[in-house]
Amino acid sequence: MASANGQTFAAGQRWLSETELEQGLGILTQVEGRMVTVLFPATGEVRQYASQQAPLARYRLLPDDRGQHAEGWWFRVTEVTEQGDVVSYDGLREDNETQVKVPEAQLAAQVATQHPLTRILAGKTDRLDMYRLRRQAQQHLQAWQQNSVAGLLGARAQLLPHQLYIAHTVADRYQPRVLLADEVGLGKTIEAGMILQRRLLTGRSQRVVIMVPDSLCHQWLVELKRRFALAFSLFDQERCEALQDELENVFEAEQLVVIPQSLVAQPTWQAQLAAAQFDLFIVDEAHRIAPHTTDFAHLQQLCEAIPAVLLLTATPEQAGLEAHFARLQLLDPDRFHDFAQFQQEQQEYQQLTPLAEVLARVGAEKLLDRLLDHYGTGRLMFRNSRAHVGGFPERQAISYELDGVQLSHEEDFAEKSSWLHGLLQQHKHEKMVLICRSALTVQELSDFLRVEHGIHAAVFHEGMSLLERDRAAEFFASPEDGCPILLCSEIGSEGRNFQFAHHLVLFDLPAHPDLLEQRIGRLDRIGQQHKVMIHVPFSLDSRDDYLYQWYDAMDAFASPNAVGAMLYDEFAEQLQPYLTGESHDELAFSELLQATAERAAQLRQQISAGRDKLQELNAYRPAQANAVLAAVEASEGSAELESFMQEFWARFGVDYDELNEHSGWVRPTEHMRVSLPGLPDEGLTVTFSRRYALEHEQVEFLSWDHPQVQHALELLTRDSFGSTCVALMQNRALPAGAWFVELNFSTQLTAAPAMVAHEFYPQQNVRVLLDSQGRDLTTRVPAKALDQQLQFVDKKQARKLLQQLRQNLQQHIQAAWAPAEQQQQALLAAADDRLTTEMGRARQRLHELKQRNPAVRQSEIDALDERQQQLTQALKQPLLQLDSVRVMVNLPA
Repeated sequence: MASANGQTFAAGQRWLSETELEQGLGILTQVEGRMVTVLFPATGEVRQYASQQAPLARYRLLPDDRGQHAEGWWFRVTEVTEQGDVVSYDGLREDNETQVKVPEAQLAAQVATQHPLTRILAGKTDRLDMYRLRRQAQQHLQAWQQNSVAGLLGARAQLLPHQLYIAHTVADRYQPRVLLADEVGLGKTIEAGMILQRRLLTGRSQRVVIMVPDSLCHQWLVELKRRFALAFSLFDQERCEALQDELENVFEAEQLVVIPQSLVAQPTWQAQLAAAQFDLFIVDEAHRIAPHTTDFAHLQQLCEAIPAVLLLTATPEQAGLEAHFARLQLLDPDRFHDFAQFQQEQQEYQQLTPLAEVLARVGAEKLLDRLLDHYGTGRLMFRNSRAHVGGFPERQAISYELDGVQLSHEEDFAEKSSWLHGLLQQHKHEKMVLICRSALTVQELSDFLRVEHGIHAAVFHEGMSLLERDRAAEFFASPEDGCPILLCSEIGSEGRNFQFAHHLVLFDLPAHPDLLEQRIGRLDRIGQQHKVMIHVPFSLDSRDDYLYQWYDAMDAFASPNAVGAMLYDEFAEQLQPYLTGESHDELAFSELLQATAERAAQLRQQISAGRDKLQELNAYRPAQANAVLAAVEASEGSAELESFMQEFWARFGVDYDELNEHSGWVRPTEHMRVSLPGLPDEGLTVTFSRRYALEHEQVEFLSWDHPQVQHALELLTRDSFGSTCVALMQNRALPAGAWFVELNFSTQLTAAPAMVAHEFYPQQNVRVLLDSQGRDLTTRVPAKALDQQLQFVDKKQARKLLQQLRQNLQQHIQAAWAPAEQQQQALLAAADDRLTTEMGRARQRLHELKQRNPAVRQSEIDALDERQQQLTQALKQPLLQLDSVRVMVNLPA
């Protein structure tokens, strides 16, 4: 046995190397004279030290600490005993709850080298500013976890009350199963993305599959990444075949998956999808899958296998009430089992419409809410109309009859190209989007404008990579040095919206009304500030001439065309000879136009008569919607996020250069501490302004929901950065050498992610401040008051101070657990009260709803009870851990 610097050495003790912490936990094997020998089992290394200057730190666990036995199992320390300078730990084994006694010699060699106590013992410290940044991150994380709109902050989208209302309402439900059926242009994709993002970020969902028509796969991938910073993987036939030899179920390779609709037609992939334990299923264009088909049967199987389902369709009743009923059956087959009964209910609910409209008009919100709660599909279906929401622009088509009749392709292209140049000259200071059918035409037009007239156009087609498209969009969007026109092919324009422009050139016309509406929809969206001007050139008796007249007859240019697909099904065969040049019978064509116009009016009348105004009132309740909107705006109104991220980048070796008032450029440097996901080597332009992000699609929009921000919070609250710190005080009112230790404990609940425990009890900080005598000064000296007196200490001086205080510090740290637990108990009691109150209110609400509305599933009420039960149990077993330690020594100048 030997001693030095207050340290007593004895065989069997466990020590850490201050200079080689990565060696793990050493065991002292021999004490001979003034030399000690330490074996480090983790590496097999043996070190000998002079006992007087040994760079060693005694390793001891404290009550409530978690230790690991050399055999690999874990235990929680309940008592520490010492015999002959060697320690033993009494505790509870975690895997079977049995009592164990573990001599320190039997501890695992691998030790949590990043634990604050381990780092303090080994003299490892961080700068004062890193400690402060860690504390900020803890406060920000707690605020975000308790924010009622967490997960709704990060969408690169205009804040629209109806979208926020639907997203907030649906996302928080237990296993929501709903039909999102807003009219074209109202943003169903945005709503689905918001629901998705909130559920992922709050833990309600972990594994998601999105099924879309094959042609829309790319559009969805782009929208998810661009608007929500969500990286989904496309699982098409090729990807599945590539994985089938590696995995029993190919869909277990990723958590977030997009699949083409055609994939589920194959039995192998269908079976694996159903067995892959996805917890959220999103289906776009659900109306395209007709009932009584094999595809619909496949869809039904997936809806039965996956607990939460979102069906998206802009035309829920277009194929008839029976098809609409079949889709509702996908969501809740128990509720919708009798079509005749459903028809009867729909008629009864329609009789309530006049009363509901009166209540809405006079502002009787509580009475209106009670009335709407009775409504049959109100909880399963959300449908807003443009007329109900408002805020859309007018549309005006201008036709241009060119010279010549029945021109060849080359002649037609020359005429239209010359006309286009004239149009650009006429609107010199306005931006235009041109859409045509093929990438070849796009390229020919680009060459014509550049070679013949020196006009550089942005080009957008399916042959380009995502990066090339992004650059083209940026070139077009830039108000300072952008180009005047964007040339798009049909497929190349999918997934992009250009409502900052209001001139649309239809260089040729698509053969289907839905494609025409899709083209116009690139500009005609909420947020468009001007009348959308639609320019259509054609030569006499050409294909486009006939198409223009037919579309004009159905009023497809003037307003969104909900009846176009039905008209196409009825009249496409009669129209076809005119498009191919086989017929020019003007009388017959006039009759076709007349029949189209009459049928369009008839179909619109049917839709208007059947339009469910009660449904619209239920899908957008202004009071609740505005409350959600206000909460989101309040979260964005603070400069805290920008300040925090700039400090984070500075501390972690990332350069930030301000580009203008609203944006900056971040790029990694050779001094970067850790790899940051989503930050490319060439850097990234970022903004914290939603408005700026909407005007500049190439700029990354950072919010508290963004993966980069979430990663920063995670690094600073779960890793060791800033967890230990030594600082100097220069307070003449205190004696020189007086010291204090500030300990921060993290307290959180251990519960399944789907229980979303942090909404009631977020991960939060418990602070304990002790002076050198061990007196508790927590309530008397706030952290801010201390911060103002502290100065930076270099690592060498910090290590010396810690060596002198090491033994006392361990005793203080052990003593701090009792006051920390007292503070935790107060937090737990408050959370339990809140849980009881809010869950009781929610349960009463659901019970009342269920009595009036059969669309409320018993499983929702059962899930509420289960959540309360699990969270109540979790509150009885909180996790309290030492998070960070700051030692402050007074040395007046």
